Amino acid sequence: MKQQFILKPCVLAVALALGSSQFAVAQTAPADAPAMQRVVVTGSNIKRIDGETASPVQVVTHEEIVAIGASTVKEVLDTLTSNTGALSDLGGGNSFASGATGVSLRNLGKSSTLTLLNGRRVSNYGLADGGQETFVNIDSLPSEIIDRVEILLDGASAIYGSDAVAGVINVITKKSYKGLTVRAGARQSLLNNALDKDQTASITGGIGDLSVDGYNVFGNFEAYHRTPYSDREVENAVPTWYKDRNPSFGVTSTYAYPGNYVDKYPSNYADPALAGKSFSTPMAGCTTLVSGLCRFDQYDRLGIHAEAKRYNFFGGGRLNLSSGRSAFSEVTYSQTTTTYYNPPPIMQYTGTASRWYSSKEGTLKFFTEPKLPVGHPNNPYPFPVALRYRYADDPSLFKGVAEAKQYRVLAGLEGTDFGWEWNTAIGAMGSRVVNDMRGGKHAANYLAAINSGEYKFFGQNSAELLNRMFPTITFGGESKQTWIDAKATRELMQLSGGPLSLAIGGDYRRDSFNAYVSDNIANAEIVGYGSINVSGARNISAAFAELNAPITKKLELNGAVRADKVGQADISFVPKLGLRYQVMPTFMLRGTVANGFRAPNVAETGKIALAAFNNGIVDPKRCATANALYDILKTGNALDLADSARARDSGCSTSFATAVQGNPELKPEKSKSLNFGFVLEPKKNTTLTMDYYRIERRNEIGTKSVDQVLANEDKLPGSVQRIAVTPEDQRLSQRAFELSGKTIVFPVGPVASLNKRYENLNKTRVSGIDMELANSLTLGSAGKLKSSIKANYQLDYRSWDTVTDTYTENLTGDYGNYRYNIRAATNWSKGDWNVGGAVTYVPETRLVTDRYDSNYTAEGCAAQGIPSDYCKLDEDLLVNFNFSYTGIKKTTIRFNLDNVFNRAPVVNERAGNPPLRGRVARVVLEYTF
Repeated sequence: MKQQFILKPCVLAVALALGSSQFAVAQTAPADAPAMQRVVVTGSNIKRIDGETASPVQVVTHEEIVAIGASTVKEVLDTLTSNTGALSDLGGGNSFASGATGVSLRNLGKSSTLTLLNGRRVSNYGLADGGQETFVNIDSLPSEIIDRVEILLDGASAIYGSDAVAGVINVITKKSYKGLTVRAGARQSLLNNALDKDQTASITGGIGDLSVDGYNVFGNFEAYHRTPYSDREVENAVPTWYKDRNPSFGVTSTYAYPGNYVDKYPSNYADPALAGKSFSTPMAGCTTLVSGLCRFDQYDRLGIHAEAKRYNFFGGGRLNLSSGRSAFSEVTYSQTTTTYYNPPPIMQYTGTASRWYSSKEGTLKFFTEPKLPVGHPNNPYPFPVALRYRYADDPSLFKGVAEAKQYRVLAGLEGTDFGWEWNTAIGAMGSRVVNDMRGGKHAANYLAAINSGEYKFFGQNSAELLNRMFPTITFGGESKQTWIDAKATRELMQLSGGPLSLAIGGDYRRDSFNAYVSDNIANAEIVGYGSINVSGARNISAAFAELNAPITKKLELNGAVRADKVGQADISFVPKLGLRYQVMPTFMLRGTVANGFRAPNVAETGKIALAAFNNGIVDPKRCATANALYDILKTGNALDLADSARARDSGCSTSFATAVQGNPELKPEKSKSLNFGFVLEPKKNTTLTMDYYRIERRNEIGTKSVDQVLANEDKLPGSVQRIAVTPEDQRLSQRAFELSGKTIVFPVGPVASLNKRYENLNKTRVSGIDMELANSLTLGSAGKLKSSIKANYQLDYRSWDTVTDTYTENLTGDYGNYRYNIRAATNWSKGDWNVGGAVTYVPETRLVTDRYDSNYTAEGCAAQGIPSDYCKLDEDLLVNFNFSYTGIKKTTIRFNLDNVFNRAPVVNERAGNPPLRGRVARVVLEYTF
């Protein structure tokens, strides 16, 4: 039954009175107020007293981070209404970029959101998602030492260069620290002991006072562990609707240890009463019989929640030099290990060959699961027999472990000379990832061990034998970058509204990326695994300038331009113009127009060999013939009937490999963005901001779909490789002629493989509104109350339809594209006490992804037996609570309760794994020496 929300978000917005504004309209300071410091705001290189620029910047403060109980950067960014998510290490076990978490603003992808640490770039993850998309792994960023996170909700390529298309996330750490603080915390689901269980610990220490000693050195080390769980451990937390819709969930498997013989007696079997009949018989020694068959509980090894161990270090130092100059340095190091647990592999005879592609040989590989031959020690029958078996000799072998090491080291100088404030740094950074997996079958060694009897079913087998049959396979990668940068700012002259300020600068970077696989993958020895190999390096140089002109006391103009030279590509010139108009002290208008770009990465332009396999593909040059043969052959005898399906599949459901190559001639992805809005302070300490945004991105890099390549085969020479018409094709045509007298022959042979390369193909258009209403209220002796509500309303989201060569319909409100989402928070503080809460809301969403998705329309749901109430994602509302107490000397106690009302996850018919959610508690203890 659908639950009704008594308090709708609009009511909550009013009820909360809404606050903690990070946006401030310029006001006249009291005469005795301390002098305000000039600061650099994300999205500009020019220092200013008023933090409000022409571009919208949201700020998540240290106090807010503490209040939500975030122990990772992901948990911080999950509170952003503009964050549409991207990749999580929880579900990335089968991705090319296992073990990492990425972030995406505006639903434009990980590679179009620039992530910075203290205003400078962070190394991309050592593996590219999908073999193409490079991104920053936010799991490698420090969380305990964060001072604030600034989110620029505007294009910023004119300031930062490539990737800043949808926006910029700038994680800003503390600049100095003196003292010693230790912190430990734990989180636990109250619904199930195995759910949402993690532990954290950190230590932060520093010495020196910049103002007294002239130096400060500090460091922070933090550790994080997330406990894994299996489906069986959380079975009681799986929603009833999921079990009803998936009745096989939790049912043990007949692919067991020791196993079951499942086959047919031969038609010429000696006992006529058994000839041709099916049988199912357990192997001897089975102790887990259910309904006469041996069973195995694979759900004990289905780890839908990966184990994670993370160790992050951040260190910083600053030294005052003579004449107002200073030296600074930063060191970050991260090691993350993510373990994905899998059930042991199975022996499953189907009679159908598995096929995969050898990119080294340019040929298809075939593997057919064997039957146990006659005379095999585990075959009690006088004929070859199929066995359903699970290789559970040592279940702990079968897992994937993604280990990533990431670093960034920099040193720099800054100061003021000849009227210029300058800053320069040199540094190096990189990421290395090794993803080792067990469970894939070595085709030759596996068959040899089975057919020879060396592998003893339900017996003692050596680790050496298991390693030959199921060897470790590796996907690895490394990203490296060295750089030097410099910038300087100064005031040029006084205008009516203030100083005309100029910033200039540039940087030079050397960037490299390599991805590889183990030899057994490269040699196509492992059943079903395609290969990837990427290598390349490039030089990147850039120069930029920014001008800020307060024309009058009310009107301020800001302009920026940047030129980037990336590798051998043409120079990209990117401008940006901003306007800020103070209509009155309590009302400000602002807006920007900007161009943006994303330079093709090494994975897209370098030397690359990426192989994949396609199944069930319609071949437009053979399908009509295949259907004609099918119509004739199905009228024949039993053998002809079997051949009819084979004939149809040979043209209308084909399988072949695809190889993807890099393209050094790629152009950058380009974008145009528009932002305009206002900041209003209707009364003291109450602020309303509202900004409209629109982004159009073109020249998006991708590959043509398989269907596109086949449909345009004659226009794309070299893209489709075919073999000659096969003897099997000729046999089917001859038999059709015998049955009908019609001559029906295939005009071309089957597809052997496709060659594709990355191209500039597609476009995306998105628009919407960001809003924040905030209030800060002093209650006298009763303390202080801060409240806020943030919302994103998506007006339009359109991708490119490669079928019609036009924009798609508006996808807003379809699966994965919420129309809007809202987060309201409030916090009360008095003395040693701090209490707060937050409410998040998302509206109802359709299950369809676009107009071609017929499976989840009303008719499609009905055809699948999906109830109409389940043919959508219902609205969802969560309430969280937080509390902290500092009344014990040098000690802070924090408590968080997420999902206070223990709301179950909404029904999601598209969910692969069972959705799990319950009330979760977190406790953190902090002690300062």
